[in-house]
Amino acid sequence: MSQSQQPLPHVILQCSPARDGNDLVFPYTITNDGPGDIYVSDAFHRVDPATHAVSIDHALVSIQMEPDNFALIVRGVPARTIPVARPMHPLMHRLGPGQKLERELKVPLPLAETSPYQPYGNVRDYVLKPIEGVVLAVDWMPASTEGLVATPAVGADDLYTLQATNYLRDMQRVTSRHPTRGLSMLERIQK
Repeated sequence: MSQSQQPLPHVILQCSPARDGNDLVFPYTITNDGPGDIYVSDAFHRVDPATHAVSIDHALVSIQMEPDNFALIVRGVPARTIPVARPMHPLMHRLGPGQKLERELKVPLPLAETSPYQPYGNVRDYVLKPIEGVVLAVDWMPASTEGLVATPAVGADDLYTLQATNYLRDMQRVTSRHPTRGLSMLERIQK
């Protein structure tokens, strides 16, 4: 039976962000209410440029300014704002029905638009803009996705790399929206 014939699992994101010195802290919980297992974005591979050793990066996020002046902080598939030869896909954690994943993200202030494809640039590449709030987004995929292949990730016993026939189409996103006052973001100047 294909995913389109099965109901999607009900996935809940709970988050209570706070400011801690020069960081925004996002303690969050993802709950899979079922039916069926899911894979939740949890990290990325990192390769040491000197040794070429592979490790797991739980801190990497993608940040972008949304049209409504909210900063979108994505734990998952980064937006492709420039042409890329090899897309980056997150490492995923498998959750069965009724299971929860508890994590905490720390994002340094000031917020700045960034992604694995465009790391932080020169300060002259940005303009400081006030924001209305922040949105934490976490990507997930049903284990019942048609053509899904989950392979254990290198260097992490509890994480998987995923391949699917229609990877981007089948990726789902859950969000938690938080209005704020007094925050600004460095928005990348489009050249």
